[in-house]
Amino acid sequence: MTDYTFLGRINFSYLEIEFGKLQTDEVIITNERLHHIQERHPEDYDLFFTYSKSIILSPDIVLLDSKNAGTVFFVKSLDGSNLNIVIRVALETDAVGRKNSVMTFYRIRDKNLKKLENKSKTLYKRE
Repeated sequence: MTDYTFLGRINFSYLEIEFGKLQTDEVIITNERLHHIQERHPEDYDLFFTYSKSIILSPDIVLLDSKNAGTVFFVKSLDGSNLNIVIRVALETDAVGRKNSVMTFYRIRDKNLKKLENKSKTLYKRE
């Protein structure tokens, strides 16, 4: 039994412009991180299962996390809300075999998304 779930593959061309070569395009979530979302963001837990693959495959915007090295925000606007998946990317300089891994997931209000956009580097934005 694995301790993670495969969620999908990202288009990492725009990520490699920022970070250099990545180890993989695979995105996973560990059981520990699923537990974190369930405990810390219980109202968003079901949304994660419903929309995580869609957000990973087709984000509206991807922002660089200025506080945590190698981390990005994948954001998608759906039904009047913004859904944010925080992903730690697997850099070529990381331990061999790492995967791009979901750290957390939560909804973010428009006002807070605008603040995040203003203080973060945009790596990708849907035209």
